[in-house]
Amino acid sequence: MDAKLPGWEKVITGIHPALDRLEHALKDQMVLCDALESLADRLPDNVAHGECLHLRRAIPPILTAVHRLEEEIILPFIAKCGRMPLGLPEILDQIHYEQIEEECYAEELCDALRAFGTGLVKPSPETLGYMLRAYFDCARRRIRFDCTVLLPMLCAAPALPVNRSEP
Repeated sequence: MDAKLPGWEKVITGIHPALDRLEHALKDQMVLCDALESLADRLPDNVAHGECLHLRRAIPPILTAVHRLEEEIILPFIAKCGRMPLGLPEILDQIHYEQIEEECYAEELCDALRAFGTGLVKPSPETLGYMLRAYFDCARRRIRFDCTVLLPMLCAAPALPVNRSEP
């Protein structure tokens, strides 16, 4: 499935390996959000326990990939670009704190998916559905922000340094 990224400028593809990796990581995250939404829509009766366990295992590496690219490459580069729009330093700090919140919530969601996937009575389907929707709504908001705010800043920057040691 080829996920569509909101506001994604195709012209940035190929500019820098980090941007290509970020595009792939964001697409993976969109696919995950779609799968989580599908699961939430089918609760309580039309959900295989194995699907919950599979999604539980998928969340951490996808989230880690996006956050790592943002923290190690994207945000530091934007911060070093010289003229920063009013309020941008505060926005970059806020992104960092939101990542921490997102990781904590993802951990709680993974615990809930594991519990539901192993047949425990808690969380209830209603609680799990609420947790799923809260998570994928937040993730999609962040993806839109990355695509409509952060990535255009990178494209407008003078030069994105190439780090040859990047995988």
